[in-house]
Amino acid sequence: MARINLLDPLLSSRIAAGEVIERPQSVLRELLDNALDAGADEIRVAIEGGGIDRLSVADNGSGIAREDLDLIGSRHATSKIHTQDDLYDIRTLGFRGEALYSIGAVSRLTISSFSSETGKGSTLVIDNGRREDITSASPDKGTIVTSENLFSEIPARRGFLKRPSTEALLCRSLLVSKALAFPSVRFTFVVDGAIRLDWPKCSSLKERVMFLYRENGIASADVEALHADGENFSIDIIAGNSGIRRSDRKEIRIYVNNRPVDEYPLVQAVTYGYGELLPGGSFPYAAVFITDSPELVDFNIHPAKREVRLRNKAEIHHAVTSLLQGGIKRKIPQITPIQKEFYLEGTKRTEAPFIPSSDRHGRNVYTAGEEKAVHHFEERKSSYSPPDPKWLEKAKALQDARSRMKAETEEETPSTEAERVPIRYIGQAFSLFLIAERGDELYLVDQHAAHERILYDELLSQRTVQNLLIPIKLELDEEGDRFLQSHSEVYSKLGIMLSRSDDGVWEVSALPSSCRPIESEIIDFITSSRLDEKELESKLFAIIACRAAIKAGDGIDRWSAEALLEKVFALPEPACPHGRTFLIKLTEKDLRAMVGRTG
Repeated sequence: MARINLLDPLLSSRIAAGEVIERPQSVLRELLDNALDAGADEIRVAIEGGGIDRLSVADNGSGIAREDLDLIGSRHATSKIHTQDDLYDIRTLGFRGEALYSIGAVSRLTISSFSSETGKGSTLVIDNGRREDITSASPDKGTIVTSENLFSEIPARRGFLKRPSTEALLCRSLLVSKALAFPSVRFTFVVDGAIRLDWPKCSSLKERVMFLYRENGIASADVEALHADGENFSIDIIAGNSGIRRSDRKEIRIYVNNRPVDEYPLVQAVTYGYGELLPGGSFPYAAVFITDSPELVDFNIHPAKREVRLRNKAEIHHAVTSLLQGGIKRKIPQITPIQKEFYLEGTKRTEAPFIPSSDRHGRNVYTAGEEKAVHHFEERKSSYSPPDPKWLEKAKALQDARSRMKAETEEETPSTEAERVPIRYIGQAFSLFLIAERGDELYLVDQHAAHERILYDELLSQRTVQNLLIPIKLELDEEGDRFLQSHSEVYSKLGIMLSRSDDGVWEVSALPSSCRPIESEIIDFITSSRLDEKELESKLFAIIACRAAIKAGDGIDRWSAEALLEKVFALPEPACPHGRTFLIKLTEKDLRAMVGRTG
C-alpha cells in the first residue's frame, strides 16, 4: 500500500497560511501593508473579540478593479512584482502575494473595493478557502477588507490564541508600530465599537512619534529630531535626551524603508551612540528611520518580513552611532514645581492639597489628594522648564574670563572679585549630597560620583607606573590567551606591563601606582575583559576611580567640599565615568513657587 500521497489543496493552503498568519495581529499587519501600498492617507481599523471574531481595515486608497478580484486570493497573486529582477528593487511593503490567500484560507475574508481607475466597485468573499461569486456592491471609495471567525475551522490553532483583550492590545501595538513611519496618514483604531486610538495626519516624524511618547509621560522638549545623509541612504532619528530612559530595549525602534524590523546590530548602534550618557542597565527612547537604496536591501528572508539584510550595514551602523553621539546632549536634572490643578467637589471648586512624589522618569510631581494630577505636557507652560544645556560651559567661560582679567592686572581688585559668581558651600545632606549655592541657583552634588569623575580625569592625564617586587601570574583559557597576545600593547599604554611565559600563562610585572590598593580587581578585569583599546582604558580607570573616590556615607570637611565643588563646576559635563549624572539644580524662582511665595 502506498504511503505517500498528495495533500488536499485546501489542507496545503492552510499549512502554508500558518507561516504567515499566526493571530489577529498577523492579519492586521498584512492588511495595513496593502492599504499603505494603495496610497491611502486615511486608514480605519475596527476589531471585535480581539480581532478573532471580526477584523476590518478600511482605507481611501486607489481601490481594486473587478478583473483583478478574479485573481485576488489565489496564491502568489500580486501587483507588486512581475519579474525576478523586481525582487532586487522592492519599493512596497507587500510583494509576495501570500497575504490575502493566507487570510482567506483560515477565515471568512470579504474584500469590497471601489476602483478609482474604472469608477466601478465590486465585492469578493473567500470563506476558508472557498471562493464565492463576485458581486457589484462596494464602498463609495477605497477598500474595506474584513476577516471574520479566524481559525474557526482549525480549532487546534484557535486554541492557542490568547484572551480577546490581549489580542486587542497586540493589534494596537502593531498599528502604532506601523503608524510611526507614516506621519502623513491618519490612523483610527476602534475596539468593540469604542475608539481607542485616533492619530491625525502630521507634518513631521517627530510630531507623529510624540503621540506615542506622550503616552509614556515624555515632553516634546526632551526629544531631539536628528537627520543625516550618507551614500545611498538617509537616517532620521527621533530620540529622548539622557534624562529619558527605561530598563529594557523595547523602545529602540528600527525602521528600514518604512518597515519595522528586528535588527539587533542597529539596536546596538543606538546604545553605542548614547555611550556614557545613560547609566549601565538603562536604555533610551529612540525611533530610527533608515531610507536605503532598494537594491541594497533584502526583506525576502522571513515570512513576516521582520528581518532584513543590508549590504551597507556597516556604513549605516557607523552613521547611526555618530549621529546620536553628536546630537544627543546630557540633560541636567532640575527640580521644578508642577502647576497646581483643581478638582470639583460637589458644586464647589476647591484646591486640593498637593503631595510630592516621583514619576517614572525620576522627575518630581505633585498629586492632588490621593488622585494623581493629570497634565497635558504640551499645554503645561510652567510644569516643566528645561535647563540651560550650556550652563557648565558658561560657568567655565566665566572662570576663564576671570583668569584673563587677573593676568592683566597685578592683583585682583575688589571690583573684579565682585563680578565673579561665587560658589557658596552650604553643607552635606544624608552624608552623600553636597549642597551649594551659586547666584540664584541651588545645586545638589553626589559627592561619590563627582569625586569619581575628578579622579578619572586625573588618571587619564597623569599615569605613574609602579614595578611589582613579585610578578603576578595569570592562567588564561585559549580565548583569553589569544586576546592578550593581540592586546598586550594596549595594557602597556595604560601602565600594566604583561609578558607571556607559556601557553595561557602570563605575568604582570607593573601596575599604575593607583591600582595597588585594588590589585585583585585589576587582575580579575584583565582575565575577563574582551574590549577594544578605548573601552579597555575607560573601563579600567573607571574601576580605579570608583574605588578611590569618597564614598556615600563618608563625612567631608568644608575645605575638601569647596575644593571638590570648584573642580565640578570646571568640568565640561557633570557625569561619572559610568554615565550617571551627579548634579541637580533648583532655582530660587522655582523654590519660591513651590512654597507659594510670589514676591
